[in-house]
Amino acid sequence: MLTAFITVGGILSFQRMPVDAYPDLSPPQVEIITQWPDHAAEEVERLVTLPLELQMNGVPHMVVMRSISLYGLSDLILTFEESTNDYFARQIVFERLAQATLPTGVTPTMAPLFSPSGLVYRYVLESPDRSPQELKTIEDWVVERAYRSVHGVADDSGFGGTVMQYQVLLDPARIYGYHLTVPQVTAALAANNANAGGGFYSQGGQFYYVRGIGLVRNTDDIGNVVVGANKGVPIRVRDVGQVTIGHAPRLGEFGFQKNDDAVEGVILMLRGEQTQNVLKGVEAKTEELNRQILPSDVKIRPYYDRSELVDLTTDTVEANLLRGMVLVLLVLIFFLVSIRAAIIVALTIPLSLLFAFIVLHAHDVAANLLSIGAIDFGIVIDGTVVMMENIYRELALREGQSYELNEVILAAAKDVDRPIFYSVAVILAGYLPIYALTGPAGKLFHPMAETMSFALVGALILTLTLVPVLASYWFRRGVREKTNRPYEWMKEKYAKYLDWALDRPGTTLAVAALIFGATLLLVPFIGGEFMPHLDEGALWVRATMPYTISFEEASQIAPQIRDILRSYPQVTVVGSELGRPDDGTDPTGFFNCEFYVGLKAYKDKAWRGDVSDKKQLIESINKKLTAFPGIIFNYTQPAEDAVDEALTGLKSSLAVKIYGDDLTVLQDKAIQIKNTLAKVPGFTELTVVRELGQPSLLIDVDRDKIARYGINVADVEAVISAAVGGQAVTQVIQGEKLFDLVVRMQPQFRSSAHEIGNLLVGTPDGQQIPLSQLADIRQGNGASFIYRENNSRYIGVQYSIEGRDLERAVRDGQTEVAKAVSLPQGYQMQWGGEYSQFLEAKSQMYFIGPLAVVLIFMILFALYGNFKFPVTIALGVIMTEPVGALIALKLTHTPFSVSSVLGLLALLGVSVETAVILVSYINKLRNEGLDIRTATREASLLRLRPIMMTALVACLGLLPAALSTGIGSDTQKPFAIVIVAGLISRLFIGFFVNPVLYEMVAREGDVLQV
Repeated sequence: MLTAFITVGGILSFQRMPVDAYPDLSPPQVEIITQWPDHAAEEVERLVTLPLELQMNGVPHMVVMRSISLYGLSDLILTFEESTNDYFARQIVFERLAQATLPTGVTPTMAPLFSPSGLVYRYVLESPDRSPQELKTIEDWVVERAYRSVHGVADDSGFGGTVMQYQVLLDPARIYGYHLTVPQVTAALAANNANAGGGFYSQGGQFYYVRGIGLVRNTDDIGNVVVGANKGVPIRVRDVGQVTIGHAPRLGEFGFQKNDDAVEGVILMLRGEQTQNVLKGVEAKTEELNRQILPSDVKIRPYYDRSELVDLTTDTVEANLLRGMVLVLLVLIFFLVSIRAAIIVALTIPLSLLFAFIVLHAHDVAANLLSIGAIDFGIVIDGTVVMMENIYRELALREGQSYELNEVILAAAKDVDRPIFYSVAVILAGYLPIYALTGPAGKLFHPMAETMSFALVGALILTLTLVPVLASYWFRRGVREKTNRPYEWMKEKYAKYLDWALDRPGTTLAVAALIFGATLLLVPFIGGEFMPHLDEGALWVRATMPYTISFEEASQIAPQIRDILRSYPQVTVVGSELGRPDDGTDPTGFFNCEFYVGLKAYKDKAWRGDVSDKKQLIESINKKLTAFPGIIFNYTQPAEDAVDEALTGLKSSLAVKIYGDDLTVLQDKAIQIKNTLAKVPGFTELTVVRELGQPSLLIDVDRDKIARYGINVADVEAVISAAVGGQAVTQVIQGEKLFDLVVRMQPQFRSSAHEIGNLLVGTPDGQQIPLSQLADIRQGNGASFIYRENNSRYIGVQYSIEGRDLERAVRDGQTEVAKAVSLPQGYQMQWGGEYSQFLEAKSQMYFIGPLAVVLIFMILFALYGNFKFPVTIALGVIMTEPVGALIALKLTHTPFSVSSVLGLLALLGVSVETAVILVSYINKLRNEGLDIRTATREASLLRLRPIMMTALVACLGLLPAALSTGIGSDTQKPFAIVIVAGLISRLFIGFFVNPVLYEMVAREGDVLQV
């Protein structure tokens, strides 16, 4: 009944439990977006960003505050402690926003509650006839509204197309001829676009509302607005300018395949939601939009769907699990030479996993590629193997005798129940310290620890209950153990070499110590990194162009790069994002162009040519893109790019940050650091995030001159703002849609410094004075954008590491920078991003490693009641376990990472388990009257089979994951490599070291517990 309950409950839990490719690794964040159109980065920083930072200082549980100020936009991101509730953080920030003193008309808003890795769906709007502006309007007012209504969707961010505006393009000659000013025109337009409420009245027994209809509806209404009069003749807007439908100045452009000006939508998942559940709703809404809501000629075409990555990683994990289960089954059949016994053990595998699913689902924990893929079924069923082997052996010894089946099974089970219980406790102790991990590493590995722990508990319950019951049913006719000649040969050879080792304990331990010492010499050459990068099956290519490049020039380059990327047979689709979206959610400029490159499955025949893997594809693409001089290209992945940017504040996972006040000093030092690092092996894609050098037209108002004419500074700036930059004076309502009504000068009157200087400013007595006579107009350089972190400006040097491990490369870079670059007083440097995460994880490992050892030692002390046997077990494990793991890491060029170190902790538990099986049986034989040597030798030979079985099933259970190269294998691979190779060395060396160590410390009169 218990088994039936686990089976049914586990299947239901698995069906309802969401599965994602990987967990959300980003900390809680609140993003404040403030748009202030037409203002330079310095003004945005001084008048918007700094007041907001001042109010946000001291927000509870805040870890870091970063901001970017650029043309027309301030973006402030507050990062909080991992334990902070998202809604608490947003509430605190919202309360403080109202206290910030900002320019009139500037309103900060909080970005929707989504995580950087919450980008789950991308689509493009396609139509054979409609213009990008029409598609953009449909995206803004129809499609985005529909997707935001889907449960779990935080936002739908549009990109590309032009934002429709009603525009009044003024002619300065006509304004001068009618003796009008620009402020008069803007005031008239604002005053002539409103409806009025006139209350109500009753007539004929009915109730009537009174409404004054004064809203403008089209360009004709706008053109008919009266702005003045000349000798009783009204002067209308159409008399002083041209009324037209245009678009707002472009901040970005999206290109897709051959279409250079397309419209994209990006679905962002609400933080805390499950990908599968959200995507089901999104895909249903896409079908509804295409079928019922959108015009027949407009269709939504998805080109990125996170569910595809989930499916690919799930396939990889399922294939590895299936291969692992088959290998485990083969090992059981080989050693026991009994299909029935092997099946009983194998049944524990799915049942223990189903038990884990029940508990995980009850705790609302989602499955992911690491939590499921890193399960070693061999480790899970180690206790079951010992139980089944002992029952099988005891029944085989009584072949041809008369015995009570249940009594024999019960006695055999009692012989090993205590060692099994403590062995499982030891393995769990190897996983429990994982809960001490914090940050991204903790979020990644906590689900794995939970899944493995619950599976082990489930397997223990089944081992102590189901396995003896099944044995009592399936072995009623007794057991006849068949001759296993390969195993007998191994046992015979082992007995020979074991006698040699027991006779020469000093030599045996010296050889083991020599092997162990030699492998320790490999540690400095293995290197370290934070985490292996998850392969998402796609590329994200960033092109960093000169920082002062214009939109027109950049928009000519993007299609050329897109064509090169599309030319590869391995590529499915290519989309390019130039600049930033209109909602300000990605603060950047025209210098930045990012390309989504979809890839075919790695098993596709397109990968069988000269380019056979992703690394070769990147190398080939990079060679072709060298045809664009002055452009720096970086290669990453879609979700990884978003997470890296959130963690570092820059568009790179690795960066050196220089902090200080003067941007010129910061930039000079950043260039020195870049030039120094360029000489260090391993450093590639070096980029200084240049913040200075933006050409600007400076209009410096002369207060003495404007005073002569009775003009205020505000009058001059009103002309600059409205006539040059364009001022939205009101809005035109069309149904549920709202469009800005903007006043600007006609293009030919604002196309150069000379033309701008000729703009006229009205005086109180009706004169029109050229702007050049009221202000000093000159060209200068300013800041393109300004980065800040924790109330200090900074400039970053972005870089990547290739061909070397992260730890050694950065250490060499730090040494060279310390020699070559000196910082002035008040300036400081920080090596951030993934390297700082690596250092944090490394310091945590120094804590959780000893913690695991202490826990295991305490369990062993509880098992044996003394220190000598736990010490010998620990010493034997330490001398044998790391040998294979270190050699494998070196041979496979796999650096130390969080994944591989956690593999060592898991391996520690399994290795201790094999020693416990031996030591407990030696104690049992000594309790039965055998001397130390005889008990040690007999136990080593009798426990050879269960020890080999437990080690091999644990080893082979993860062997497919260790050899896997598919999508989803990256993070679990180092974990698996360490366990597989470590168990192999543990198996061969431990067979001799543990018996020798036991015999050396054992004495007559020992308190012996099994």
